[in-house]
Amino acid sequence: MYEGRKVYAIVLAAGSGRRMHSKQKKQFMEILGKPLYTWSAEQFDSHPAVDGIIITTAEEDIPYMETLTEFEKNASKDIYSTCDSTKTYPLHKLSAIIPGGKERYNSVYNGLNEIRKIEQLSETGTAPDANASAGTDPIIMIHDCARPMINHAIIDDALHYAAKYHAAVIGMPVKDTIKIIDEEHFVKSTPERSSVWLMETPQSFDFSLIFSAYSKLIQKESEGRLMIPVTDDAMVVEAFTGARVKVVAGTYENIKITTPEDIKIAETYLSE
Repeated sequence: MYEGRKVYAIVLAAGSGRRMHSKQKKQFMEILGKPLYTWSAEQFDSHPAVDGIIITTAEEDIPYMETLTEFEKNASKDIYSTCDSTKTYPLHKLSAIIPGGKERYNSVYNGLNEIRKIEQLSETGTAPDANASAGTDPIIMIHDCARPMINHAIIDDALHYAAKYHAAVIGMPVKDTIKIIDEEHFVKSTPERSSVWLMETPQSFDFSLIFSAYSKLIQKESEGRLMIPVTDDAMVVEAFTGARVKVVAGTYENIKITTPEDIKIAETYLSE
């Protein structure tokens, strides 16, 4: 818990990793002898403030993920015997492994709904008791498992600023000049570099805030009126609640594994 509030981490591990040019899904690719997803999941698992972890993965990969994590809530011995992995990576705070969605935002919404059920919150994301204090509102950290360089210091900052400002994201200022280009690849404008930051994860929020934002997004999607490309969680909060999002400096090492070249960089950082 953090300042009397429950803390959950949603670890997104449902991607296909097409740009890795590998037959194996990115989240299960080994880095220094461990599947990619484990590096970040274990950081949340070992952090004293984290109460629960939700992993989203492709539905067909759930039995394999249950085996790797030694999560036996829904698994059976028959399922374990069908997997070829003999090494496991138990997560003591793992609350659920659930199916991801078609898009990243669908996976996040599935994770939020799972937390709502675990905490027995209403469909609006609030405690059933109308007189309940703000302390019952969990803090949610949403993290892409493709960022394995997360550490306890980053988690500490994510929690501190989320508790203070209700919405906080980890990021870093860009080092290079950024150009905005048109459809024909001619420069349209050059934004002021000091105001341009690279967004990372975790992105952390009051549960009631992020659940409300995603519920509105999913409603728009169901009506065929979702008109914005959703690339991170902060923009969902910005677009559907109007809440301000605090940006907190992390590290440049907290890169996202996207292409084969990134594996070499990650191995260098993680070996240190």
